[in-house]
Amino acid sequence: MQVTVENPGGLQRRLTVQVPAGEVQQQIDARLREIGKTARLKGFRPGRVPMKVLQQRFGPSVRNEIVSKTVESSLAQAIRQESLKPAANPVIESVPEVKADKDFEFTATIEVMPEIDKVDTAAIEVKSPDAEITEDDIDDMLNTLCEQRATWEEANRQPKDGDQVLIEYAADTKDGRVPEEGMSRLAIVMGQSGFDKLEKVLADLTTGGVTETKLKFPDDFREQALAGKKADVSLKIDSVREKHLPEIDAEFIQSFGIESGDMDEMRSEVRKNLEREMKGARLTLLKTQILNALLASHEDLEVPEGLVRQEAAQLLQTQARQRGFEPDPSMLPQFSDVARKRVKSGLLISEIARQNDIIVDGAKVREAIESVASTYEQSREVVQMYYNNPELLNSVEGSVLEEQVVDWVLDHAKVNTEAMSFKDLINAAAQSRQGL
Repeated sequence: MQVTVENPGGLQRRLTVQVPAGEVQQQIDARLREIGKTARLKGFRPGRVPMKVLQQRFGPSVRNEIVSKTVESSLAQAIRQESLKPAANPVIESVPEVKADKDFEFTATIEVMPEIDKVDTAAIEVKSPDAEITEDDIDDMLNTLCEQRATWEEANRQPKDGDQVLIEYAADTKDGRVPEEGMSRLAIVMGQSGFDKLEKVLADLTTGGVTETKLKFPDDFREQALAGKKADVSLKIDSVREKHLPEIDAEFIQSFGIESGDMDEMRSEVRKNLEREMKGARLTLLKTQILNALLASHEDLEVPEGLVRQEAAQLLQTQARQRGFEPDPSMLPQFSDVARKRVKSGLLISEIARQNDIIVDGAKVREAIESVASTYEQSREVVQMYYNNPELLNSVEGSVLEEQVVDWVLDHAKVNTEAMSFKDLINAAAQSRQGL
């Protein structure tokens, strides 16, 4: 087998593979003879079917089968022979007919992984957050849990901050009416919706109140057809509900799986959860700093376009799911820059691990899974679920490897400790996560 590799540019490679004349035909003939041993054709005994008849009856399907296998096996051999690292599946450009007197030749294009020189981490400077959980942080979380268990009761009055308001609306834009027929429904919490102009209009109405107004919808409005647009809006308040918080008593505590109903035990559990959150936030903040430094020092690193497209598609799918709209392929370019950054970051993290023999620590994987499982009542079943699901397990292993790489870089970079409160750490991590 002969292989020729061309470099059309970037990370693309074009492979021309030649298989010796007659080799494919020999495989076809061998396969036909194998079929002939058991084939049942009218007028012939099994094992006595002439080759000419076998070729007429099974020739086309066997030819396609052998050609497919030959292309697959010889291409894999060619990739190994040329020491290529594919970033995606090869694309077959052409497959000729099989001729006994002519070499079987085909061409494929493949995108390869970039070659990355030794990654120098000694010059990286990182601020390592130093925070601790205080009693006030625990109090804040208890209040948050109360907010999550709040009940809502009808209030026959104008809405005020903190009230939940359910409205029906229809909007006329230059592009048409939304919805085309009927009314859409929307629930907001006054003072928290981010739609200040709408809240100002609602504040002058009571349950059953209707009005006509002009509004500019937020850019991130859940209804994609209205996001960022101006419209004439008809709206009606269906209900106004005020919030009532539960008392933090034994019954409230037991509702979180703490059978004793003891406040000290509840606070202890809250502290454990906050410590897990703090650990994750610290890792995110450190990882962001390290990745930003690595990206700055590898601005010219080429990345496979196929991987960028895959990452952009995943980002689009995630946003579509979160915002409740059907993903449109025409939107993919909006995610290209972020996708490229993520792919480049992932390649650099993987390369640091490879260059420094960092492998996934099974014990840390187990610890990470058990940490997640501990938040569920049936923790053993959750652990088993992770180990039985390759996708879930790979996700955890990837996160653990990233954490190990971050720890390794911290041991070799310039690290300065920065005192932070728990809240500041969480907020900083949330902001940095948007750039990952």
